[in-house]
Amino acid sequence: MIYKFIDNNGAVITVNTLSSLQALIESDTIRGNTKVKAGLRGKWIKAEDLNELKFKEKKIEEIPKKTEDIKSIITRKTTSPTEKEKNKNIKAPKVEIKSTKVEETPVQDTETTKVEETPLQDTETTEIEEKDIVKSEDSMEPPSEELISTTKETQSKTEEEKLQEIYADTKMEDINFFNAIKICFQKFFVFTNRASRSEYWWFILFYIISATIPTFVPNENVVVFGYIMSFLLFIPSIAVTVRRLHDINKSGWFIFISLIPILGSIIVLVMTIEKGTLGKNRFGEYPLKFKKDK
Repeated sequence: MIYKFIDNNGAVITVNTLSSLQALIESDTIRGNTKVKAGLRGKWIKAEDLNELKFKEKKIEEIPKKTEDIKSIITRKTTSPTEKEKNKNIKAPKVEIKSTKVEETPVQDTETTKVEETPLQDTETTEIEEKDIVKSEDSMEPPSEELISTTKETQSKTEEEKLQEIYADTKMEDINFFNAIKICFQKFFVFTNRASRSEYWWFILFYIISATIPTFVPNENVVVFGYIMSFLLFIPSIAVTVRRLHDINKSGWFIFISLIPILGSIIVLVMTIEKGTLGKNRFGEYPLKFKKDK
């Protein structure tokens, strides 16, 4: 005869023999509440209601008796009968009990206490994790040279923009014709520090007017005056040129390029036209001063 039952998932399962159905009961697949049907036209009933099936008898779990704690057995004091009789005759004095808590030191039982074992780390797992970390680090591609160059360019641009805002021409004091002459004579033998474009070109204009042009005038006295002025202004003109080269962050020794015929003087002219480096460079502070707030 064919038997059918419904499992825990609600699926209908067919069994060909009663013995296989009994085996499912013993394997605890079919329980007493499981619905079972005998034959195709039979009714669904509980498995425990089917007389042909046998279920295991339920064992009554016995309640374990309370065992005395080992700690209480150890701490218990054994009193002899003679001591009990003595304690009856002795009257205990009245003692005022204050509400103070006394910390009792627990008695350690060497037999019952368990030593907590520290779990050993698995070296294999740690080695695998380290390998994975190394692989992940190796898999990361280094940034390309193009990215590095673009980042450097953007950083330099932002720094230049900040410097241009700080050292804007509107915030700096102007050097006029007379101020430039005064500064260059004060720094007659100074070949260090820096000179701005205004300081340099105003003094060069003074040199051309007072020393160069008179030598072309058809008058002996004026020509002599021109030679005297060119002799006096020779050293301060060289000094201001060196300071101008320092302002563009070039060495003062570049002045000797002007000794090359025609080409050398053009190169020095182009360098002196350039704007100086904003802020401090290796030759000193920015030559121009900030305007004073009124």
